[in-house]
Amino acid sequence: MSPKIVGNLLFRSRQMWYWLKMLAGKSYHRKPQNLGRVFEPNKLAGYFNDLTGKILWTGEIDADGVPVNTLSNGRKFQFPILITQKALGHWDRWLAEKDDKDKQQFLILCNWLLEHQDESGGWDTWQPFQRPQHSKYSAMTQGQALSVLSRALKLTNDPRFQQAAEKAFDLFLIGAEEGGVTYFEGDAVFLEEAPSQPRNTVLNGWIFALFGLYDYNLAIDQAGAGELFERSIDTLAQHLAGYDSGYWSYYDSQKHISSRFYHSLHISQLKALSLISENRVFEKYHQRWTSFEDGFINRTRAFAVKAFQKLKEPARITIVK
Repeated sequence: MSPKIVGNLLFRSRQMWYWLKMLAGKSYHRKPQNLGRVFEPNKLAGYFNDLTGKILWTGEIDADGVPVNTLSNGRKFQFPILITQKALGHWDRWLAEKDDKDKQQFLILCNWLLEHQDESGGWDTWQPFQRPQHSKYSAMTQGQALSVLSRALKLTNDPRFQQAAEKAFDLFLIGAEEGGVTYFEGDAVFLEEAPSQPRNTVLNGWIFALFGLYDYNLAIDQAGAGELFERSIDTLAQHLAGYDSGYWSYYDSQKHISSRFYHSLHISQLKALSLISENRVFEKYHQRWTSFEDGFINRTRAFAVKAFQKLKEPARITIVK
């Protein structure tokens, strides 16, 4: 066989193995994420989402112990979303168990963020995937980095973490079409996990980004962050119905159905939003989507639709390790 055919077979086999592990619930990238175990509304304490499962990384690491990922095309890179989530997992376990090893790991990952933040204040998230995004940045990355840096500042009082957080926040003020991570549409504010045209706002990424602004405002009391958070959470409340299929949640605003992992994640995220917001729409959809998850017919239908969509629109490049 020609090298090209062999390369394509390896590429597809890596993707197939990745999806089989996810469907079996054995993927590191799909560990359950419930409401944060030590989350306290209106306090910069535990994270809103339980990321302690992210601590259990068994893959490749660099000389400092920071995870190294492998893509389905064989390329190795360090994924900033994984790194921020692992940091938040260590933070929460340190709060719960007071093991200094978790604090040390948290600070190692915080230092990685300092060392890899670029001049614009961001972390390149999408270029390795060769996706046609407007921006190489992600509001999810920027938001979770804000959540990490805000806690690092609280822990150490090191001004470098505040400076890095301020730079990270600046990208939220730049339109996605200009290389930032936000779409401003009149009074509406959409926080984009993967900025693209046309806009396709990923629900879970939007909420992760929202909590980054929330945490940053708690840490710094930054008026601009508080205002942007309020505008965007109001936008989410107004558009949440658009993520409801009638039997399951949609993953994004272009109506791709959620996998069971993401549907469960949406439920947990909505519960957290209901605890920090007086808007009852978040509790309404938390209860509604919980009832969807409890229904066997709903789960089966969602699985079938998701499988069809994956076959119709397979990802070109994915993380396999």
